[in-house]
Amino acid sequence: MATKRYDPAETDFEARYARWVAALETGDEAELLEATIAIPTLSGRVLDEYFAVEGDDLETPGRREMEQRLIVLLSEVRPREAARIRELHKARQRRRDRTTRIERTVELPTKCARCGGKLQDVKPTGRPRVYCTPACRKAAYEDRRAHRGGAVKVQIVERRVTEVREREIETPHPRSDCVKAVLADENEMLAVIWTLTVLVQDHTRRAFDPDQELFSALLHHVEKLRDALLERSGVS
Repeated sequence: MATKRYDPAETDFEARYARWVAALETGDEAELLEATIAIPTLSGRVLDEYFAVEGDDLETPGRREMEQRLIVLLSEVRPREAARIRELHKARQRRRDRTTRIERTVELPTKCARCGGKLQDVKPTGRPRVYCTPACRKAAYEDRRAHRGGAVKVQIVERRVTEVREREIETPHPRSDCVKAVLADENEMLAVIWTLTVLVQDHTRRAFDPDQELFSALLHHVEKLRDALLERSGVS
């Protein structure tokens, strides 16, 4: 199952596509059959779209060939994009599976601790109410301070409420799971590129100095990314 963006260079798309186009032009049925098998996404619908492209536009030479190539390329990209989305949903489900529910039982009063009147608006969160009015609260305080007989001793014993909380249980998992989750999210990939740009601009990061091996590798990949963006935008 695909877990990252489709890479035509990695799947040797250009060579397979060029072979298929050449087989179409020569009319060699045996070669055309093998070349078609090498591009398994060439369904009847894709072929109909491919041959329905109109002829060259005089203002943009090669437009027909470019549009036909794009039709075949998209036929390979779409199934892999769908697979990436499924992988993204699975990653989210794994995060939910690492969450457990913890139940805590608390006891709340339903009657005033001094006069026995019914308490109004009892809430399951926050500090529980004990007295029905400020007057009862003050009177109970005065009773306790004066050590009077029958002074109220507060006990919360009458009502039982269940409060459900959730906490995330962190379980060890391969770092590759994090990488796959980022590759399955376009916004996260952009965030990685932006963060990498900031790190390169930080001159205290010696790993990105020009004399380091990482610098050459990063420069190569950035140039490839720039070429791909220019090709995608149609800018020569």
